[in-house]
Amino acid sequence: MFDIPAGTSRGRSIAHAARRQLPALADTGSDEEHLSAAIEWLFRSQDATGGGGSAATYNLLLGWEAPYPETTGYVIPTLYAYADDYPESDASDRATAMAEWLLTVQRDDGSFPEGTGERGDPNVFNTGQAVFGLVEAYRRTGEEAYADAVRAACDWAVVAQDDDGAWRQHDYEGEVHAYATRVAWALLEAASVLDDRAETYRDAARRNLEWALERRRSNGWFENAAFVAGDDPDLHTIAYTIRGLLEGGVRLDDDELVDAARGSADVLLELQRRTGPLSGTYDADWGGTWYRCLTGNAQMGLVWLRLYELTGEAEYAMAARTAAEFLKRHQSLDGPVPVRGAIPGSYPHVGSYLYLRYPNWATKFFADLLAGLAAVSPSEAGGEASEGDEGTATAEATAATGEGTATAETTATKWETATTEAAAVAADAPLRVCLLFDGEHTERWVADAIETMLAETNAEISLVVINEDAGLLGSGNVKRGLKYPAYAAYWLASALRPRRSASERYDDSVHVSEIAQVDDAEGLRTYPTNVSGLWNELPEEVVSEIGARSDVVFRRGFGLVRGSLLSATEHGVLSYHHGDPRAYRGGPAGFWEYMHGEETAGTIVQSLTDDLDAGVVRSYRDVDIADCDTLDEVRRALYEGSTGQLAEAIEAVQDAGREPMVVDDLGPVYHPPDLGELAAYARKRFR
Repeated sequence: MFDIPAGTSRGRSIAHAARRQLPALADTGSDEEHLSAAIEWLFRSQDATGGGGSAATYNLLLGWEAPYPETTGYVIPTLYAYADDYPESDASDRATAMAEWLLTVQRDDGSFPEGTGERGDPNVFNTGQAVFGLVEAYRRTGEEAYADAVRAACDWAVVAQDDDGAWRQHDYEGEVHAYATRVAWALLEAASVLDDRAETYRDAARRNLEWALERRRSNGWFENAAFVAGDDPDLHTIAYTIRGLLEGGVRLDDDELVDAARGSADVLLELQRRTGPLSGTYDADWGGTWYRCLTGNAQMGLVWLRLYELTGEAEYAMAARTAAEFLKRHQSLDGPVPVRGAIPGSYPHVGSYLYLRYPNWATKFFADLLAGLAAVSPSEAGGEASEGDEGTATAEATAATGEGTATAETTATKWETATTEAAAVAADAPLRVCLLFDGEHTERWVADAIETMLAETNAEISLVVINEDAGLLGSGNVKRGLKYPAYAAYWLASALRPRRSASERYDDSVHVSEIAQVDDAEGLRTYPTNVSGLWNELPEEVVSEIGARSDVVFRRGFGLVRGSLLSATEHGVLSYHHGDPRAYRGGPAGFWEYMHGEETAGTIVQSLTDDLDAGVVRSYRDVDIADCDTLDEVRRALYEGSTGQLAEAIEAVQDAGREPMVVDDLGPVYHPPDLGELAAYARKRFR
């Protein structure tokens, strides 16, 4: 094992990894920051071996492992692609050094060795992955040594292939694997640079892809996709299989292959939409397991992004963005050097896939995903892709000859066309309302407010957006808890206190599917992007979808929101505030009015702005709290008394002639109480 650096650094890495099992403590930043951190870690994985190849993993217990020919092969295109965007980096030189190292470990028969290190028995899958790097090195440098290495590797793979297209020799555990579609893809890459072998390699690739297609069941699941026969396949190898079919179908202009890959990818997209981040393994009925395979989530993000390039369907770009935001919460930007910038194999770390390790391929696929999103995502300015970028999902696709890829201009045009078509509605159609929720539950008074709105106005639920970073240990709660620890302790104790009555309460938890129309509406899951402190934005892909499908947003999740979401729809973002903004901005709801002995309290539904509780008021009510003896009674009066205000606000935004209430003289901003203020509350409460 390689161990650079060792000792106390390894101990700090273990402690850091343990702390980061709570994703809410993640130090998420921009895509560019995360991409840079990933590339820097790949650089360190190369430095750790001292020989040009990239270390297979950083093991929290054992340190750096030996270099891995297989994954070094497909890290090479990632570094070359990064160098295109960041020519000042030494990514290109490092990629070439990796390719030179591959030449030194290639066996005399043309194959590449199994496992890590520089020696070993021949392995067909590892050979195919090394081909990706050698092909790209040849494209970049023109050095014939790389072309010769590609020819030797692919000739060996063709000879080793059985007549039906499968590889039964020289693969992991001596078994046949559906995920060898990535070997077929590699052969097609080789065919693009070796004209004298193109027909032979394309024929071999087609035979394997057709064999793999026979392993696909009607529900999209693949037989023989696991490392070991009889096991449930990892998401990692399922994604390998799908990607190989997809890229093979594109390069062979075979719609059957592309459609099969898309069908399986759609199953996983629906699973992500319904259950959140994808599982570590899946059985034949698509039943998952208890942990997440982070590598596979990155790979599926790339598959969806590639499908977005090919189809222009925005749901694929959103699924890719959701995967990226999930993964960003598991990559450290400020941890100890050995783990900074790396992606773990599993979440939690003790999950069965590469437990306690940071594999270089997880970080490679994550870097490709971020680079691909930068090339196709609409900008904050107006939905155009980043200038000068090509719309490829990965560095591997960038390395291709251009078959089946789309430019940023094309993908941006597709996005704008889809958005325009979706936004075209009849003038007398119901007002389309997008709901923002934290997780899959809300409070009873919120459900009542939505159902009242649906009953009393010409409105419908068009989209439901779930905040995946929610719950007791979501980042919003954790950040507020760290900022206001005394109130967090009080809030937690109150939440855990047993109910004194079995009757329904205003703050009972209600699953969002129980709300009228919600279960039938389109839904998606995403993560907020932190802006500053407790303020959040939504990813631009999600904002674009909200703008295309909705006329107004009702916010009951994602904390304090700002940014492009506020202007994405015709009528902006509506949000409750249980307080009169002329006197009580901030919160907690009803607390300061109770402490100050107020006899009335205001409740509003406002159109949000970038300033706290400073938007125009669409509905205002005074609530009598003079007879409320406890804070809970105050809150019950405020929440139950405000359920009809959402309907009033919807009617207000639809009535162009109605003047909204504008508060020019805003009151002070209140914050959750500190320990001394809570002590004063306790004295008042029990007096």
